[in-house]
Amino acid sequence: MIWRPAQAPNDRGVAPGRPRPRPSPDSLDLISIRLLLAVEQQGSINRAAAAMHMTQPSASARLRRFERIVGTALLERRADGSRLTPAGRLIAEWAGEVANAVEGLSAAIGSLSQGTVHPLLVAASLTIAEHLLPAWLAALAERLPEADVYSFVGNSAAVCQRVASGEAALGFIESPDVPPSLTVATFTTDEVVAVAGRAHPWNGVGEAVAVADLLAGPLIVREPGSGTRSAAESVLGDLSQRAGLIEVQSSVAARAALAMGRAVAILSALSVAEDIRAQRLVLIPVEGFPVVRALRTVWRGRPPRDPVAVALLDIVGGPRPR
Repeated sequence: MIWRPAQAPNDRGVAPGRPRPRPSPDSLDLISIRLLLAVEQQGSINRAAAAMHMTQPSASARLRRFERIVGTALLERRADGSRLTPAGRLIAEWAGEVANAVEGLSAAIGSLSQGTVHPLLVAASLTIAEHLLPAWLAALAERLPEADVYSFVGNSAAVCQRVASGEAALGFIESPDVPPSLTVATFTTDEVVAVAGRAHPWNGVGEAVAVADLLAGPLIVREPGSGTRSAAESVLGDLSQRAGLIEVQSSVAARAALAMGRAVAILSALSVAEDIRAQRLVLIPVEGFPVVRALRTVWRGRPPRDPVAVALLDIVGGPRPR
């Protein structure tokens, strides 16, 4: 089963459980997408409007129209600000990929006007892109402010495809599965862990939960091709035919699903560290977990000689023999 946000009752006049037509691509304007992301970042519609040089009434009207298009409430409007609903967080995650793609296109077009023939494209798996890549690119911008870099974000399989095709010069992945045409170097390690909401009955159990018990209940995992999914299956076995499995496309979607149910999720420790610290989620001891996995850089042939790629590798930690 592929998990999708439920149509909860809302104040937009949408009856719960009634299917809605898919929004037209032309109705999903970029300004509304960026505005939703700004609310997530700023914590209020007023501050988001100011950041985007809009009036607050105009921003509110645009967000309400966006909610009508989507068919569910995306924001919880409160006296002290606004925060995204679980469905809103999912939309923001998907919308972030759209915004990144548009920014990448803008950077590529800009590089053409500046006479740059080969802008550097790096590809990163979702966990790395969310939790490590922003700091790397910020450090790269300080070191080489003239560098022209844009990124592709996808699961590890998609990253390898981009690098193998030559479209991306560098890739950063979590999966152990790498095409033989690519060179691999480890730069650090991560753990894959089992987590749940605080109300889960396994919160605080003294001994490890058996794998059979874990598989008997609702289980949230990443999609096939994800490095986190591969690590989970190294302990749990092939999950592709398991009934009742909840597959999600990102750790953000998984965390939102945990907030709305009593499932257990198998996720990267990097992706849930903040939720664990804030006690929104708890670690569940399960036999065979945590799974330690390598986070790795991939490229075609010899290490890249492009000075921007070399500088980025130096920031990441540099290639080491596999």
